[in-house]
Amino acid sequence: MKVSRRKFLAATPLAIGVFLPASGLAFGKMASLFGFKSDSGDTLAQLTWDSFYPYITTNFEFIDVDGNSVDLELTKMDDTRPRSYKPRGNGDECFALTFSGPLRKPLTQEVYSVEHFALGSFSLLITVLESKNRRQYYEAVINRIVG
Repeated sequence: MKVSRRKFLAATPLAIGVFLPASGLAFGKMASLFGFKSDSGDTLAQLTWDSFYPYITTNFEFIDVDGNSVDLELTKMDDTRPRSYKPRGNGDECFALTFSGPLRKPLTQEVYSVEHFALGSFSLLITVLESKNRRQYYEAVINRIVG
C-alpha cells in the first residue's frame, strides 16, 4: 500500500494522539520528549545541526506564498563557525544546508514554508547557488552565534 507524504503528515497527529496517554501534554512538552529544547513556537529555532544531519539525501517540500511546491533534496551540510570561535553554550552553532532541485522548476531567493516528514513545518530563507548537472542548487544558513 502506497501512502503519500501529504497523507502521512495528515495522519501523524492522529497516530500520536492514539499512542500517547491523554495526560494533558501540550505540544511544547511533547517536543521536549523528542529532544527539542526551545519553548519558542518557532520550529526552526528548535532544529539544530543534529536535527538535520540524519536527513541528508531526503526531500524537503518548499512551498511559496501562492501554494506552489517543489521538492528539494538536502545534499550536504557544512559547519560554518569561525575556526577560532569558542562556543559559549548549547545552541551556539552556525551551519549551511545545501539543497538541490530540478532545473525545470527553479526557485528564487525567498522565504519558503518547508515541510519534512520527520522535522515538521518551518520557514526557511534560501539563496540560489548554481546550476550544474541538470540540477539547481540552493543554500540556507542557520546562524546562532551571538556576539
